[in-house]
Amino acid sequence: MTTPVTTPAHKAPRRTGRRAAVLAASVALIAAPMLAGTATPAMAEDGNTFYTSEQEVIDLLTKSSPLYAHEAIQGYPVTGQDTKRITLEEVKKVYTPDQAVTDAQKWLTGFDSTSGFENFGTEERTSSTEDKDQWLGNWDAKTMCGKPSDELARQNRKLTCGFVGKLDTEYPTMQATSKTTGKAKLTYTTQASVSREDNTTSGWSAGGKITLTATPENQGGSAEGSFTYNQSTSTTNKWATMAEERREIDIPDKTTGWLEARANGGWYTGYILQKIDDTDGKAQKIVAIPARVLIQAPKDSAPITWVKRQS
Repeated sequence: MTTPVTTPAHKAPRRTGRRAAVLAASVALIAAPMLAGTATPAMAEDGNTFYTSEQEVIDLLTKSSPLYAHEAIQGYPVTGQDTKRITLEEVKKVYTPDQAVTDAQKWLTGFDSTSGFENFGTEERTSSTEDKDQWLGNWDAKTMCGKPSDELARQNRKLTCGFVGKLDTEYPTMQATSKTTGKAKLTYTTQASVSREDNTTSGWSAGGKITLTATPENQGGSAEGSFTYNQSTSTTNKWATMAEERREIDIPDKTTGWLEARANGGWYTGYILQKIDDTDGKAQKIVAIPARVLIQAPKDSAPITWVKRQS
């Protein structure tokens, strides 16, 4: 697959092969694409392509599934969220709440200031588990973002939800077969099935679930797993189920090899934002809740890349 020629004006392509630079870079967007470098993959003795380092894998996937340095989701991300506790301190190291609000006002709808309303500013929550608000009757963010607008209007409230984040992990490993020392020949049947979540609830954004399998025909352990993901405002090519495929791995003598499933997407660290309007009291504020979401590569229809690894 070729790298897309056009780039949305509010998105900057990630810097190829520099994960540390992505974490440390300014949250200011860069309009021009960055030059890509490619590492030469290690080659097994029979001509099969193996990858011996993380950097080689990143360089490979950058070509087929480019990621943006920042992403935005309109609505509460009900799929793809990291279940671990995400703290404000962690997120602030790479992305500040003030910048997140500015970005949301550029990339999402409903986050501009309400004319004539007193602005109470931004409330920063200390972690992803602190997601309740007094203005919303101390209900959690997921529940309140999913309530219909007419129901909120009866409570003299107007609510807009979204997520903005910065790329922190490219193409995470979702599953791997057991490692086998050569000389050996392994044959696997692989498949990745996509089940989409129907976004029928107002204020929610849903991606889906991936179920993946790598079943061995001979020696070697099987790999089975699943994960959820979300789509962003940049998504133009939704993930689809991958056909069952037979893969052979010829591991050279005195080396160790395995098959690895890499998500064609990335983890984005940022904030779930709630723009709350108290229509009765003529007051407004934004709540920033730390969060981390797995977001699919915007233009690649394949959810997984199976990579041959070697050490």
